Amino acid sequence: MKLRRSLLALTGIASLAITGLTSPAQGADLGEALDSVKWRGILGTWVDSETKGERVKIVYAWKFENKLIEVNSTMGETKGISLMGYNPDTEEVFMMGGNSKGGGNIGKWTMDGSDAVLDLSYVRADGEKGKMNIKHHWVNDDTLEISGTTEEGGESFTMTLVRSK
Repeated sequence: MKLRRSLLALTGIASLAITGLTSPAQGADLGEALDSVKWRGILGTWVDSETKGERVKIVYAWKFENKLIEVNSTMGETKGISLMGYNPDTEEVFMMGGNSKGGGNIGKWTMDGSDAVLDLSYVRADGEKGKMNIKHHWVNDDTLEISGTTEEGGESFTMTLVRSK
């Protein structure tokens, strides 16, 4: 159960994985939102530091330049696709996605100091629902530390991702 939640959390990360915003100007786009909180560096390929991508691989790439990021993830045998976008009306960065097992998630990014935090609601293919809080912390330009907790059981995880060269 804990492994499944961790994989779900990582799917959220992949759903994820990025930005919150302070309060860019009305009408700003995702690129400006990322720049305003110094999170444009998330773009690229990231892998878990322990297996160098055998366990976790996440790719963040512009689907539409400065407007929408597509996040593709592989976590064990589970593949996921998420979209990250910016709502100029609410000035919020959102995330939504699904995975190869039939689960889905939706969330909103905020900032906690210089850390990006994803508050994520999910439903697994078996119908189990839950909420997670996933914090993303820059260690350096090529290393991210990701930690999260589930609302219901308070289970937690920490993972280090490194930029794939």
